[in-house]
Amino acid sequence: MHTPTNFDQTDHTRTLTRYDGTSPLADVPSRNEIVAEYDNGMTAILQQSISGKQPIHFMPTEVSDDTKYVNGGIKPFFDVEVLEKMSIFMFKSKLVKILSSILNSASKFGVETISAFPLRGYYTEKKPYIRVRT
Repeated sequence: MHTPTNFDQTDHTRTLTRYDGTSPLADVPSRNEIVAEYDNGMTAILQQSISGKQPIHFMPTEVSDDTKYVNGGIKPFFDVEVLEKMSIFMFKSKLVKILSSILNSASKFGVETISAFPLRGYYTEKKPYIRVRT
């Protein structure tokens, strides 16, 4: 029989055991011993069903299958807030000029004007942004 995990943590009369992971612990049952103790005849039932070629139905208690799905159709973008002291047209043209000089026509990008609430702070009105798609 194994020791329950809900033991009295205020009881300091027992010896503390440190496990280094290299050898089995004394008085701690192995996995096979625990399975044998709580088997309740299931192994015999399973073996009988397998030998009789009967279907065996299981209810999963944990699902650990990993599935990867990569959506390659999402184009990255970032939003640049338009300065209040500059018109949207002027800001957009300066931003395009800066990006064109940095990228050297190595990659294409698109720009569009949007209105959105800033991420920080509380605002009652949307502010103009230039969305840059790469």
